[in-house]
Order: sequence, then C-alpha cells, then structure tokens
Amino acid sequence: MYNFQDMASRFQPLSALDPDSLIEYLGREGHAAEAVRWKYFDSRFNRNRERGYAWVKDGKIGGFLGLVPFLVAATDRVIDAAWTCDWSVQDPTARGIGILLIRQAQEKYEFLTQLGGNDATQRIISRLSSKTVNDAGIVFHLPLRVGAMLRVARRKVPKLPVDAFGFVNRMPVRWPPRPLAAAPVIVEPGVSQVLGQLLEPAKHGDIYSRYDFEYLRWQVGDCPFLDSETCYIADGATPRAAALVWREKASTDFWRFAVWSRGDAEKELEILVSSVIRRVYEANGFLLSFVVSRLDQSLIALLRSKNFVAAPRRRPLHIIASKKTGEPVPELWPLSYLDTDYAYRF
Repeated sequence: MYNFQDMASRFQPLSALDPDSLIEYLGREGHAAEAVRWKYFDSRFNRNRERGYAWVKDGKIGGFLGLVPFLVAATDRVIDAAWTCDWSVQDPTARGIGILLIRQAQEKYEFLTQLGGNDATQRIISRLSSKTVNDAGIVFHLPLRVGAMLRVARRKVPKLPVDAFGFVNRMPVRWPPRPLAAAPVIVEPGVSQVLGQLLEPAKHGDIYSRYDFEYLRWQVGDCPFLDSETCYIADGATPRAAALVWREKASTDFWRFAVWSRGDAEKELEILVSSVIRRVYEANGFLLSFVVSRLDQSLIALLRSKNFVAAPRRRPLHIIASKKTGEPVPELWPLSYLDTDYAYRF
C-alpha cells in the first residue's frame, strides 16, 4: 500500500508528460489518437494553461484527469475554472488516486466543474462538490425524420436492422416552414468571427461561463470530427442573434446547436431557431438537439414552441470550489453543448 508521499511524487501535470504516453493510456479507454492530440495538445487553445493531471507508476500512466479551462464570471471577479473530463484510473492498486487527481487540479483552478458523467463518476464527484444541482441541464431533441426514432429503437433492440430501412429513415416527421425574416439569414462555414461579438450572455446567473472565441474555435471549429457553420441575420448592423450549428463529419443524421442573442432580440432569436431547423431539415438531418439550463425559462419556452421535446434524464451540475469561504456557491447558468467536452460526443 502506498503512502501519500509516494503517491504525490508520481503526480504529473499534462504539460510534463510525453504526448505518446497519454495517447496510449486514453487509447485503452477508447479514445482515438487524433482526438487526444486535438483535445489536449492544441497549443493555441492551451496557452500555457494546465490541461490535465496524471498519476504515473513505473514510468506509465495509471490514472488521469482531463481539464478544459475556461473563466467563470461572478458579480465582483473572474474565476479560473476548468471542466473535468476523461477521468479514469486503470491501475487496480491505485486506491484513492481518483480523488487525489482532483486535489491536484484544485491547486491550479479555483472551480472544477462537471456536467453529467457516468454513475460511478457522479458518486465520487457528489461527495467532493460544493454545489450539486441534479436537474441542472436539460437536453431537448427535435425529431425531423423517422430515422431518429428508429435509431432510438435500435439502442433498445440492437439486432433491429435499422440501416436496412433506407427510404423509411428519411421520411419526414414534420415539414418545418420557411421562416419569414425581414433580412436574409447568412450562413458562414465554420466558427465565424461574428460570434465573438455575442458571447457575453444577455441572461445569466450570479455566476456564468465566460467563453471567448478561441474556446469556440477549439471546441467545434478545430475538432477533427466535426463540420460546423454559423448562422445569423444580416440587417446591416452588428448581428443581434447568432447560432453555431454542427454535426459529425461522417454523417448528416444528427445535429447540435448553440445560440447567443442580445437581451431585446427575442424576435430575431425566434427567426434564427426556425432557420436552423429548416436548414438541418434540408440537409436531410434526422434529429436536432440543444442543451439548456433549467433556469433559462425563456429559451425553454422557445424550444417547446418549436416542438422540441425534453429528454427524460437531466444532466447534473457539480461545482468543486477550492476555497472554502462559507458562502453558498450559486448555480452556474446558462448551459449548453459547449460545456465540458460534449460538443463532439455524439
């Protein structure tokens, strides 16, 4: 059995690791080498920020915690934070190492945050968390073609030959109307610089994620597995609402999106969401999905008005605060598919 000093001496930040060692380790967890290189070794996004911690035994990684750095804006200050991801311990002798990896990351980031995760992770994180909201994130889906329902059926009955149904897959569930906009909806390939003007959320909680353009570009635009586009209404001025829409490169079946708008741009946002729906439909998309905070009631109402349906299982939010001030930690919102590493996990 190892004492703390023995274990602590084997903790290493990701910046000190040989990339090939992490590629090998995460490869055993099912991650492609291309994904690991993009996710953890993009120097433009990393900008000298620590992207993870490993426990190394006999020269090999035995446990790892991945981090996605971002900023949390509070009333009177900005907080260094990181979403946790790819948390695992492969060495069977490494009892307690998972928690100690979290402790290592806490020395670098005041807030460690997690949205969702498997049941085992939830059990551990909930014990460490300063704030847990079990129903924080709601996933909304809009089925556009029969294939969306057939894929759900195949998950329940794996032997169901869904892919053999061809034309049935692409039969429309509904025909979304063409939205009427006073100005044309512009579509730019990739993550447009236009989004940089809208990233500060108009509605937010006492604390909220403050993402910059580099975060979006890394998360979606630079991801080797995604195709994306930016949609906004061109009215001769700075856009008042914009959407980032993406899918896997290998398929046009399943799509996701995130939106931003000015506080008084409800009409533009409604037109924009309708335009995204129509565009995905015309691209033969099966399903369009969106993540929203339970507290974002106006956005929830808009999604419901467009026939989006909430998934029964919600995503819990955990915030681990390194500084114990005695003050309650507020709920972080808004939420979206851009939180943690969900954007590419279809």
